[in-house]
Amino acid sequence: MRSLRRPDGSGVHRPGPATRIAVALTIAMSAALAAFTPRVAVAQSDVLDSAYAAAEAGAWEASARAWRHVLDHTPNLAGAAAYTLRAVSSDSRGAVRRAFLVPPISVGGRRALAQLEIAWGSAGFGWQALRDLPPSDSIVDAWIDFADAAQAAGAPLVARDAYLAALAVRPTADVAARAAEAALAAGDATTALSLLDRVMAASPPADTAALSVALLPVRVRALVRLGRMEDAEQYVRRYTGRASEQVQASLARDITWGYARVGDISRARSAATRFGLTNDGDVTGWLALYAGDLKRARGALHRTDGLSGDALTALALLARTRTDSAPAVGEAFVLLARGDTDMAADRFVAASTVVRDAAPLLLATAARLHAAQHHDALAIPLWRTVVEQYADAPEAPEADLEWGRALKRSADPAGAVARWEHLILTYPESALVPLARQELDAAKATA
Repeated sequence: MRSLRRPDGSGVHRPGPATRIAVALTIAMSAALAAFTPRVAVAQSDVLDSAYAAAEAGAWEASARAWRHVLDHTPNLAGAAAYTLRAVSSDSRGAVRRAFLVPPISVGGRRALAQLEIAWGSAGFGWQALRDLPPSDSIVDAWIDFADAAQAAGAPLVARDAYLAALAVRPTADVAARAAEAALAAGDATTALSLLDRVMAASPPADTAALSVALLPVRVRALVRLGRMEDAEQYVRRYTGRASEQVQASLARDITWGYARVGDISRARSAATRFGLTNDGDVTGWLALYAGDLKRARGALHRTDGLSGDALTALALLARTRTDSAPAVGEAFVLLARGDTDMAADRFVAASTVVRDAAPLLLATAARLHAAQHHDALAIPLWRTVVEQYADAPEAPEADLEWGRALKRSADPAGAVARWEHLILTYPESALVPLARQELDAAKATA
């Protein structure tokens, strides 16, 4: 018989299929007594056993209520509770939330629920569970731990708010730096700078120099994000020799990229020279690409591991074309780096008339950018051009698939079906055929 391990290492036997319903009912009753009838003496270990057994039986609400009783008395088992309940089905999560949120406030219950919400992909609900806890050293630790987890889970806005709450109680350089990092990741460079300024203003004069060095990377990146490269350079020069060589090299690259992102390629090259980056293949290659010098970029850019989607597009383009110079291509990638997606798409379309041997790739890239902004009306003509004028291009099957999806979103199911059928018949060897068949099956099921 399989068993589920408890934190103390002992096993709790899993009920067999024939007895699960009876076990669940028994557990639910004992959990209810434990949670709502304090006068009934229920051994803590028995309730813990029932929490594990209920989870094994899939009785999620009963398990959550039993866990709530345990956590009211032993809040340090919050991690074990979250681990046990991580597989709760979506339709049972509301009951689990209610069990942990029912008054009075339970520190252990709130911490367990916050961890669960991170695992369920709903970090915002997790912060709602924690933010009303009265601040103390342990609660601030919990806020910081949660913020770290939210940041790692790709929820920087939630992480920023949790760090800010912690910073209000514990105004340290470490917490400020984390809060600023989260703000930057959320695209809020202004808040990042204000956080750093607030901590500096509240610090004793004797500590400000060391703090400035510790917070230098975050401050420089925030200034670069705001396009204030001269200020960023000033900070780097001020603390040259105090920050490590590795940190200074990283900041030099950030400043160089910053000039490139605002379209000032000349100053970006000057920065690369000042900072000794002229032998860095990535830097010189990207600066060449931004300037439209495809020949030099082609010779410098080769690395393919760990690259962003934009970088992979750049490498694919350089591999597809023999064109040596195309300023429109450089402008498009600069606009991408600045986050101006619509203008970048327009420049890629313009570049397709110059870089003809990579025209379908450029058009498909522009279509993807428009679709990502929910501008299907702009994307559809580009996909149509790829399919009808560049039928032998590698991008044609993708264009057919995405053209069909856009038609489906536009309430044209017949047109969508025609595109997917065309893909299947015209490109039977394409890796996208299974996706087209799935779309067809779904369309027929809802017809």
